[in-house]
Amino acid sequence: MKKRTLFKILGFLSVALLTASCEFSFGGETSSRPIINTGDYVKTESSNTLHDLNKVRGKESFLPKGKKRILVLPITVKGYERNASDLTKENIEKTFFGDANETGWNSVSSFYYKSSYGQFELTGTVADWYECGYTAEEIVALGNESDASGTRRILNAAVEAYKTANDTDCSEFDFDKDGYIDGVWMIYSAPNYTHLSSLSKETFWAYTYWNGEDANPSSPVANAFSWASYDFMYEGYGLFKLDAHTYIHETGHMLGADDYYDYNNWACPMGCIDMMDYNIIDHNAFTKFEMGWVKPYVITTEGELTLRPSQSTGDCVIIPTTNGWNGSVFDEYIMLEYYSPTGLNLKDSTTRYMGYPLGFSEYGVRIYHVDARLCKISAMGISYTDEIASNPSLVDFYFTDIAHSNTPSSVEGESRNRLNDQYRLIQEIDCTNKRNFGKKNPNNIADNSTLFQTNDVFSFETYKDSFADIKKMNDGSEFDWYVSFGKMSASGIELKFSHEVLEVMPNE
Repeated sequence: MKKRTLFKILGFLSVALLTASCEFSFGGETSSRPIINTGDYVKTESSNTLHDLNKVRGKESFLPKGKKRILVLPITVKGYERNASDLTKENIEKTFFGDANETGWNSVSSFYYKSSYGQFELTGTVADWYECGYTAEEIVALGNESDASGTRRILNAAVEAYKTANDTDCSEFDFDKDGYIDGVWMIYSAPNYTHLSSLSKETFWAYTYWNGEDANPSSPVANAFSWASYDFMYEGYGLFKLDAHTYIHETGHMLGADDYYDYNNWACPMGCIDMMDYNIIDHNAFTKFEMGWVKPYVITTEGELTLRPSQSTGDCVIIPTTNGWNGSVFDEYIMLEYYSPTGLNLKDSTTRYMGYPLGFSEYGVRIYHVDARLCKISAMGISYTDEIASNPSLVDFYFTDIAHSNTPSSVEGESRNRLNDQYRLIQEIDCTNKRNFGKKNPNNIADNSTLFQTNDVFSFETYKDSFADIKKMNDGSEFDWYVSFGKMSASGIELKFSHEVLEVMPNE
């Protein structure tokens, strides 16, 4: 779901904090020494991805690899026919599948091609306008807003109308041949509720849901779908050019990624700076690991490594707890990536989007505490597991899900954090050690000082207050690594990993 609370509602922080001097903005500088990884560590892919997990938790989605095709259905809402124009449809096509230069930043397609390092090419078809026959009030009255039953009825009718009008069974949208259209977008002609307060704020917003229909291999049906207003194209950078931020965020949900903000506005675990948080900059390295787009270096022995910018190379690091690493993205660990204010990060780090915070304008390492462990949910209770599995039978029903969320409590009857409301799925560590982004403080916004740079040292002991249990990791183990940060340039930053207390690396 798109984040509802605008940054300006939280209150602006000092502009000086968010636009601190860019001492490490290297521009075109290259390192005086070649950036070569030392060979102490190797890149390792996850044994499974979000796509694998989605299959067993009823959220079937398409594998974000290779060329995929989605169906975009413009929906005419009674009373808002004026917005259902040929021009609006043309703009929808550009916003979703156009070149980046046809928008104010990137289209949905160009963003995901770049974010995935060219591994994921999203294409699709924008259908003609479908007249749903309902007013906005009647859509709300169709069913329960909490399970999107009203919009699901429109979805099913619109898909069937598309099949009839185009003489197709929609198999062209079912790349994995599982009987489901890989993804369906509905763009409604009514404004979103922030532009017209009389509209339902639950229905006339942007969200992603799953349809729950039985698969049909001979005539694929909709399952994963997103719903958003046409007017999100004209927010943010869309005042003079088209804007895709909201649609990019919701497509992340369609692929299975969680929201990283707290639904209760209780805390800001990622400091508000992430595509799955406040809809800004690129996806972080953890999300890309979930998607199968990156292979992290896994630290198992003491050594040194030059980490290149994640934006351009996909480089990132996993440091396991003393319990070891289970070989999967779904575990607990510390993750590092070298952030650069370039590529998909550049515009949101120099131009404020929708009054939200700026991305980081300096180079530096982002450190995340990830607790993406899985849990088995059954009638017997909930417990941690390393196995992705489900059993739909009534006798022994169970399924697997991610145990933790950045929202600690239940929302609309759904438990977001299944085993411990003190644990976060992913939490930024603040280099200044003055902010605990996982604790109660909705004004904890990350800025350049959050990044780790030359002469900094990270250890659990120093940053223990940013962990739920200040004596150990969430899994009960210890984290006995020290990381020091040495020379950095636009090409990379030198890291040293040790079990001993480290002096800072020389900045030669």
